[in-house]
Order: sequence, then structure tokens, then C-alpha cells
Amino acid sequence: LRLADAQRRQSQIMLQGISDAVLITDGFDELLLANPAAATLFSFDLAAATKKPITMLLADKCGGNGGGPRLAADISDMRQNHARTNRRTAEYQLHSDGKLRTFSVSLSCVIDNSDQFAGVVAMLHDRTREDEISKMKTDFVSHVSHELRTPLSSIKAYAELLVDGEAQDDKTRSEFYHIIQAEADRLSRLIDNILNISRIESGMTRVHKKPVALNGLLKQVLEVAMPSARDKQITLVDQVSPVFFSVDADRDMIYQAALNLVSNAIKYTPAGGTVRVSLAAEDATNELLILVSDTGVGIPAEAMKHLFEKFYRVEQNKNMAKGSGLGLNLTQQIVEFIHKGRMIVSSEVGKGSTFGFAL
Repeated sequence: LRLADAQRRQSQIMLQGISDAVLITDGFDELLLANPAAATLFSFDLAAATKKPITMLLADKCGGNGGGPRLAADISDMRQNHARTNRRTAEYQLHSDGKLRTFSVSLSCVIDNSDQFAGVVAMLHDRTREDEISKMKTDFVSHVSHELRTPLSSIKAYAELLVDGEAQDDKTRSEFYHIIQAEADRLSRLIDNILNISRIESGMTRVHKKPVALNGLLKQVLEVAMPSARDKQITLVDQVSPVFFSVDADRDMIYQAALNLVSNAIKYTPAGGTVRVSLAAEDATNELLILVSDTGVGIPAEAMKHLFEKFYRVEQNKNMAKGSGLGLNLTQQIVEFIHKGRMIVSSEVGKGSTFGFAL
């Protein structure tokens, strides 16, 4: 009896160390052993569940989609047909933590030393995250291919026109050269953004943090953005505080983040509008706030939660400016992942938006 009890405790300890949910039933479809992961998934008391019918324990406690009862039925079917098959795999949709998750389930018969049926082992592996990552990779490749194809198609088309001698005069040829150069620059920026995001997410970015004067940095951003604002007849207002503010940061990265926000504000503000850039200190939270406000088209409420997703662009505003949908994602990575800051965003359709970050 002591030996049997020790073996049982050893089995329970081994089961507890398995992250996947494990259920072991006997020849009467009653629970012999389970681990905490299974008890959590199906919401039963581990200590009181032994020798309880599996149909009762797996009653539909997973969001009402029938996954629990279907698994109990498959376990019972496995017991009845153990002579014909010793192993079976299936896929189940079960609710866990308020989310519908996909589980890969392996059912195996347990045969004792006398070749007699002893029970069924069910192991449930949550592959939701794996499926999400696989879909993300597929979507990423699809988006990148689409974004690369657009400038490449323009470069190819105008290059073919030049090769075929379609440009008869210097003015036309110069126009074609400028289009090719602009599309090549756009292609280069896209590739740089993709590489920068990839490096940040993989932790391979070299970060050089040192005290940075944000006043001077924002002045430089305003100087760089002024020509594009002037071309669109947009007033660029400097509201940067004259008080010297410094923060430990990678200067190039913060410059890129601020320039992305100012460039976006100019892109999505109609001619005659205003873009304001401000810098202020928030003493209560010991933060420096960089804010870029515009009088642009604004963002619909339903689009707000998607703003920082890769390649996402607000459908209603796509025709206003070209873009890849990577700028805000890169800015978020720089601010939140690299500098442990926080993004700030508010918007109202038809009245404008405010984007910024706190460090």
C-alpha cells in the first residue's frame, strides 16, 4: 500500500509539472488523475474530482460551445473502441480566460501489463498563440509584398518609358527621373522601417542613451518639417517651452519618433490648417510630454484601437497621403519598448488629433 501510494504521489507530481492540461480516466469513464491546468480549464475542484464521471466534470463549462461534452464523448468512445485504435488526435475550440482558444487534443489508451485496457489519457495543448503567430507571419509577408510592389511598379513603369524613348524632351525625362527617385526613396524608407521594427522586437537594436535636450531636438524636427508644411500652406506653430528639459534617451530614436508624429500631422491636415508642437513637464508624474496637435481630418472611434498595428491605415483617410502604416508602430516601439514611456493619443473626426508621448 505504501508503494502504491508513493507511486500515485509521484505520478501526481509529474502531472503538476506539465503545462498542458492532462486528464486520465479509468474503465468506467471516471477521473483517475488530472493536473491543475486541466482543473483550471474545465473549472473543477482538483481535490474533489477523483472518481467523478468525466461527463459531469466536462459539462459545458467552456463558454457554451459544446467543447467539453464533445471531449467527454470522445473519451468514452475511445474506451469502447480501444481494441481497434490505441491513439487519436483531434482539435477543439474551448473558451478559456474569456477567449475562444484552439486546443490540439491527443487521446491514448492505457494498457496494463496483462494487455488489458486500463484507461484513457487525454492531453490538451493550447495552440492558439502558435496559430496567431503563424497568421501574423502570413499577414506580414502579404502586407510587405503589397507595400513593396507599389513603388517597384512605378519605378519599373517609368524606367521602361525612358528605355523605350517615350520621353522626347528634357523636361519630361527630368519629371520621370524625379518620380523614380521619389519612389526609390519611399522604398528605402519602407525597408528601413521594417528593419528597425524587426531589430527592436528581436532585441538586437543598439541603444545609446544619454542626456538629451528635448528643446533643441524638437526645434530641429520643426526645421525639417517646415518645407512640407509650407508646401501644403499649413501653419507650423512652435509651442516648445523655453525651459531647458533633458531626459536620458537615444537621441536619434526620439528624433525619429517626434518626426513621425509631426509628419503624420502635416499629411492628414488639409491646406490652411495648423499643426502645433509642444513640450512641457508634468510634475505630478515626473514626465516630459511631447505633444503634436493638428486641425486635420481626425480618426473615427472604431479605428483608434488599431492605430499602432503594423500596416494599419485608417480607411477613410488613405487617399489624403501615401504611407505604409509602419510609422506609428515604429514610434510606439521606440517610446514604449526602448524608453519605457507611454504613447498619448486623442482625436475627433473633423476637428483634429493629438499624438504624443511621455518620457
